[in-house]
Amino acid sequence: MLDEVLNIVSRMHPAFWIGYWFIVGAFVGSFLNVVVYRLPRNCLSINNPRRSFCPSCKTQLKWNDNIPIVGYVLLRGKCRYCKAPYGARYPLVELLTALLFAFACWRAFYADGLNLSGSPLAWLTLLHMTCVIGVLLPWALIDLDLTYIPDKLTFGPLLVFVPFAAHADAFAAYLPSSISPLWFAFEPRWLNSLLSNVCTGVAAALVLWLIGKGATLLFRKKAEAIGGQAMGGADVKLMILLGVMLGWPKLVAGFFIAILVGACFGIVQLLRGKGSGTPFGPYLATGAVVSMLATGWLVDFWNWYQRLLESLVS
Repeated sequence: MLDEVLNIVSRMHPAFWIGYWFIVGAFVGSFLNVVVYRLPRNCLSINNPRRSFCPSCKTQLKWNDNIPIVGYVLLRGKCRYCKAPYGARYPLVELLTALLFAFACWRAFYADGLNLSGSPLAWLTLLHMTCVIGVLLPWALIDLDLTYIPDKLTFGPLLVFVPFAAHADAFAAYLPSSISPLWFAFEPRWLNSLLSNVCTGVAAALVLWLIGKGATLLFRKKAEAIGGQAMGGADVKLMILLGVMLGWPKLVAGFFIAILVGACFGIVQLLRGKGSGTPFGPYLATGAVVSMLATGWLVDFWNWYQRLLESLVS
């Protein structure tokens, strides 16, 4: 029965599944807007009130006002009742989530000219990717807004991603054969993968904590200007989650991407005279998503860069 269903799925046009996951991503993005607004506010619950409301007049919105992206366009970005503007971030988060989900679908099923939509492992990989996006996007936005992250958004997802860590093929996808996400050499492979990712998270958190302490000592005045610590405790906790989510190769790549992106934004801030700094969490989340979705391209870039250095030396 399952084989017949997967056979039918594999025959469906790629545009159907990519479009389907775009729509799913838009609705997930709408929910993530709710999470970003309500979760840090202890007076609000994620599911109570069940329907979204205008932040200005507190009036609950109609169902058609909550249609992702479309509702914002039809209302022209204003509340139907008090005419207060909503802000463009709401549809942008929905659109970004939709695009990331659609790209994850293409990456899991159709990258490199293949059609893996009939593979259960490909579906599991896609589910893993969308869960990572669904956790890290609100994490980054809340950190950007408040420089504070509720522990429930860091440790709560571990209940999902620790079991996912047993899916070794998801963490080895697009890596060269010379690099293994596994720390150990024992069987079964699923247990090896689970323990390897947990160890990766703990080790990464320890390393980032040491880096933060060292940076605080070296740049004491700068650290005092942003709260006394060069590296926030939430970022250290996030490394545990990222290690379990990604495995060590993609975590290392994501960390260096985060440093690169953070340095670029830091230079722009300094040039504009706004050098107070921004949280590192959004950069970590960005690096994690990029390293997860673009692993193959990052490997190709690294190989090209090595060949370029070899040609310059010789």
